Amino acid sequence: MPRPSSWVSTTAFTLGGELARIGLIVPTDQLEDLLTDRVAAVAEQMRVTERTARRYFDHDTLRTLARELALCIKEEAPGADLLTLPCTAAMPLATLGSTIAALVEVAALGGADTGPDESATAMALISTLGVLARDHDGDLPAVWVPEPLLMRAARLIENTADLVRQGCPLPPDVAEDVRPHLHKTLREDAGRLRALIPDTSRRSGSGLWAVTRRSIVTGAGAFVPTESGSADVSAKG
Repeated sequence: MPRPSSWVSTTAFTLGGELARIGLIVPTDQLEDLLTDRVAAVAEQMRVTERTARRYFDHDTLRTLARELALCIKEEAPGADLLTLPCTAAMPLATLGSTIAALVEVAALGGADTGPDESATAMALISTLGVLARDHDGDLPAVWVPEPLLMRAARLIENTADLVRQGCPLPPDVAEDVRPHLHKTLREDAGRLRALIPDTSRRSGSGLWAVTRRSIVTGAGAFVPTESGSADVSAKG
């Protein structure tokens, strides 16, 4: 696979920074893929070269793109403190345990392939689950949690499962022959979380915010260049 150009890498880093400001952490390689597709789409629409199309992706446009992409996962309450949200979803204690175990794996696999922020996000979710479990009524068979927590955790675990399947480095103490089992377990753990979320059919699956790259490029958030030389982003999510 060809390495991304310096422009793509730099612009993906900037977009990742804008997303981080609103509480969203996305692997850099996915942002690079997204930008590559967006540039190609703009070039084709305007009948210009991709080098020319890049001029439409200025900092203001990237900031707007970050906000509009957030709409794709607005159910995750991006940027919100989970402990301040209403706890409307009942999480069985067994699922709580498997989710914490899965998030530990996410944190352990954090590094060159996921970025340090991925590990930090996993640890933050573990901490939140710990607080909610501490306040749990011991007589109840489930812990009540905010629905966005389930969505964030499921997406993070699914993305990590995909990285395991694609061959990301495993921790030094994990044998290579464990990879298939780890991938399967992570997918099952994410599936248990998805099963607790109402109407998961339209937002389940892995990838960039559980939305396929094609839908982002051609549907929600399609770029429409304007006369001023910048680009607007319109979302249908």
